[in-house]
Amino acid sequence: MTEQASTEPEFSLRLARPGDYQFALNLYLDGSKELLKKIGRWDEKRVISRFKRAFKLEQARIICSGGEDVGWIQICDFARRLHLRQLHLIPRVRGRGIGTRLIDDLHARGVGLRKPVTLDVIHGNRAKELYLRLGFRPTKSDLDKTRMVWRRLTKQERKSRRTSPAPN
Repeated sequence: MTEQASTEPEFSLRLARPGDYQFALNLYLDGSKELLKKIGRWDEKRVISRFKRAFKLEQARIICSGGEDVGWIQICDFARRLHLRQLHLIPRVRGRGIGTRLIDDLHARGVGLRKPVTLDVIHGNRAKELYLRLGFRPTKSDLDKTRMVWRRLTKQERKSRRTSPAPN
């Protein structure tokens, strides 16, 4: 076994079930409440209502590690893009590479389908640093969040980047 293989985070995904709704909601609220309060956008009724409308069992997977549920991910496969709607991990498993692996897998899926990958990140969320490091770029913002996109560069774009001066 190579050293890299031994440092890979060990986890699995399973289909979300109706009983997972409360777990997903609690983890979502845990991750968003303080961020939305900081930007003056916390309204519990509004946030829960939006969550109820957006949470789709068929798009959600529960992240499992060590025999327990440690997070969840929701991906929407739209006609022209893949959208990472949600990715949440319990605090004690954050920073172990699970999110990076899931996003790398999503990138590969996007390349295979020839679709860009998009996501929205709440203003002030530290995960934005991860998304930038993984190649996502901001495209627009609203009061709550920033929309980001990742897409594989065309050959011409890759060539242009190699010959263009580095940005300041």
